[in-house]
Order: sequence, then structure tokens, then C-alpha cells
Amino acid sequence: MRHKVKLETLSSVHVGSGDKKVLGIDFLYSPKRIYFLDTLRIGEAIDITANPKIATEWSKSVLDGKQEEFFIDHNVDYRKLSRSVVNYVDEFSDRAPSISMMMRDGRGIAYIPGSSIKGAIRTAIFAQMAENELKSVKYKPQQEVVKWAKDFFGGINADPFRFLRVGDVFFENASMAVINTVQIKKKPSRPRQSSIDTIKQYSEVLLLDNSSSFSIDIDNEGLANAIKENVIMRNVPQFKDVTTLFKAVNKYTQHLVQSEMGMWNGIDGAKSMYDFLDFIDGEIESCNSDECILRIGNGSGKRFITGGILEKMTFDHNAVPKTRRIEIVNDDEESIHYDLLGFVKLTIDG
Repeated sequence: MRHKVKLETLSSVHVGSGDKKVLGIDFLYSPKRIYFLDTLRIGEAIDITANPKIATEWSKSVLDGKQEEFFIDHNVDYRKLSRSVVNYVDEFSDRAPSISMMMRDGRGIAYIPGSSIKGAIRTAIFAQMAENELKSVKYKPQQEVVKWAKDFFGGINADPFRFLRVGDVFFENASMAVINTVQIKKKPSRPRQSSIDTIKQYSEVLLLDNSSSFSIDIDNEGLANAIKENVIMRNVPQFKDVTTLFKAVNKYTQHLVQSEMGMWNGIDGAKSMYDFLDFIDGEIESCNSDECILRIGNGSGKRFITGGILEKMTFDHNAVPKTRRIEIVNDDEESIHYDLLGFVKLTIDG
């Protein structure tokens, strides 16, 4: 049965397109806005077709890192001719930093692919269903465990997840920004303290409190027939209905969130991140039967991507990474805290 589902962002979310924009070439910025240059519109404004010398001058300005000066000299208001988002970057630390861009469709509208949501749901279900089988693979070599995980649901035709269909989520009037993220890690010599690295990564994100709708369809009849015909070898009890699916997702998310809280509780320098995890835990606790919390996109971390399965394998003692990627949030000049990326709330809306 197909359901309409509302998605709300509980933190910044970045699902990357693979495209990167470089400072001084693809974008310019002010303290408050990032301007992604629309070279076609700018080229029309300065009429480079009729003025090839200006085109050459423009190209030289890009190479010299003086593109903004070129626009000023030629009375081109690139701000009006460019797409812009809020600038939440405290400073660009590299000479030529790049921004990882958010996924966009052919119309230029930011969106979260249904495959990203489905992949996160799949991980949640896999982590729960595999729990009973972990003992049989726990002491096997790593390559055998990887094969076991890969074959858990079977190949494409034998995969029950082909009967779970998730639509894309489009954000036509999205609140977006460019943020900087860093890694937080425990100090090896002083594990009760955390430290922040100096290497920043810049990303275009959907901000907190964005919302939109998409569809989720579980084809129970098709799945039942495929099982009856021995095409699908493994049933997925969480596919009973969407509320059962959401309950399973919530259980998985809460398990990992509370595990993270246990790791970071009382760690000096990590309080703001712990408080954010506590907030997410409270959101999960307050969910109704038609709601769940899911984590998706860049910055989700190895544990959410793998379901924490590798932590239970003796061959991978370092499965829990020593670092976490976090967003730097400047409330004011004196207050800085750190939030995790990728948390969204799903609500059945019809």
C-alpha cells in the first residue's frame, strides 16, 4: 500500500551530488551569502559573444583570482545573476577551498533521492534481522563475513527490498546554507578529553526545519507471491505495514544514538554533541506509531552506515572510528557548539 510521508529535517542534511564548487572560480561570497556563479547569465550580461576581448579578460581574471574585481570593473552585479544560499562558514581556511554540492534535479531543485532513504532503512532492517545470525559468522575471516553480509538478502531478483519503493523528496522552497564541518575525536593519550581537528570540509546543506513529502509503497502482495514461488528466500517481517517498518527504524536509530551517548558522556569538550544526541533520543521517545527518526546522507558515520554490525566482529577491533564529523554552529561570537548531521523525522501523512 502506498503512503504519503512527510519528511522534516532535525539537523543539517547533506546528500552529495559529487559536484564541487571552487572558491574564486565557481563561487564568491560575502559574510552572509554564498553566490554560485551562473556563467551563462553573466556572459549574456557582458555580451561576450560580441566582445571576445572581454571573454579573454574574464578568463584571465579567473586564473589570477580576481574575478570579483573583473565584475566590478564591468558593472556586472553577479549577485543578482547567481544562485545564493546563506553563508554559515566561519572562515575558508584553504587558498582554494571547495564546497560539496547538494543533490539537485534538472530544474535546480534540491532533493533527497529515495534511494538514500531506502538505503538507510535497509541498513536498519539488516542490522536487526542479522542479529540472530551473527554468532555463526563472528569468528570467520573478514572476507567471509563481507560475503555473508552481501548475500544476506540475495541478488537483485531475490532481494525482498525490491518490494519497498521509496520516492524522491523535493524541496522547492528549501532553506539552505553552506556550513563547515570538522572531526571530533578522543585524545589517544587522554581518552576523557576530545579534540577538534583543523581540517574543515564545506558542504551545501538543507537546514533544520525543512519539510516536504514523498511516497513509500510496500508491495506485500508481490512479496508474498515471490516467496510462494521461491523467488525470494528471505521474508522481511518489518514489511508487514509502514507502522511496523517505522517502529523497527526507531528501535535501530535509538540503539545507535544511545550507544553514541554512552561513548561521549562526560568527555571533556563533547558536551554540546552529547546534548544534541540527547535531544534526538527525546525525539525518538516522543514518536507516535506513525513516526520515526532516521539518519541519512553525508556525515552519518560508519556506525549508521553499517548498522554497527562490524563492531561485533572480532576481526575488526577498530570498527568504531575514533572520529565523528560534526557541524560547527556559531550562536554568537562567544558561543560555539557542535551538531551531528543527517537526522530526519518521517511521519505518515496519508
